Amino acid sequence: MVGFVLGLKGQLPNIYTDLEVNFFLLRRLLGVKSADGKQAKVAKLSKNEVLMVNIGSTATGAKVVAAKADVAKLQLTSPACTKEGEKIALSRRIEKHWRLIGWATIVRSGSALDPMEN
Repeated sequence: MVGFVLGLKGQLPNIYTDLEVNFFLLRRLLGVKSADGKQAKVAKLSKNEVLMVNIGSTATGAKVVAAKADVAKLQLTSPACTKEGEKIALSRRIEKHWRLIGWATIVRSGSALDPMEN
């Protein structure tokens, strides 16, 4: 049941496939050393990059549709039940492992699915 949300009818957040987030990236990668023995730096988000986002107990993939300064638009690979203002974790695939690179706050959600139509 990981990733599922339970609640009263009409009181749950909507289910979204697109998110606009205000993000903050860590300065250095945790647990990853560069060639000179120092911790590796976190690169900026790039368009079409695939990240893993953790929203509540849900972990899903997200494609970066656009990124400017500290705002990004993400297209989720599977729908997530969430609301605006919720914090999410951002991870990037580095050397065959998912590494935490930062966090974000959901500013705007898009493409809501109606949970009652299925």
